[in-house]
Amino acid sequence: MIGFMKNHYLDLITVIGTIAVLLFLYKKEKIELVKKIVLSLVIQAEKAFGRGMGDIKYFYVVEKTYEVLPTVVKVLITKKDLDNLIEEGVTYMKSYLSKEGRHMDDILNEAEA
Repeated sequence: MIGFMKNHYLDLITVIGTIAVLLFLYKKEKIELVKKIVLSLVIQAEKAFGRGMGDIKYFYVVEKTYEVLPTVVKVLITKKDLDNLIEEGVTYMKSYLSKEGRHMDDILNEAEA
């Protein structure tokens, strides 16, 4: 086994590098989908729990996000990534609702445009 690795180390490095690049590109592509899912769940949490209760809403969004994501995407999205996406979703929702005449039910339609 070690002899094989010594003889083919460049091939192994190339394969590992290629896999790493493909995983990076896959994650980058899927991050937009995850953003939409998280925004939708942030809105659901806000509707379900109302103002305050930030910790409960946060855990609700995390739990529901991991329930709906495919396994491959779960592996690629770190806790820090998810925290950042939740924060982006909350910021977007607050910004959207701060403008007069805007309603929570319209957020997702606006976000997709």
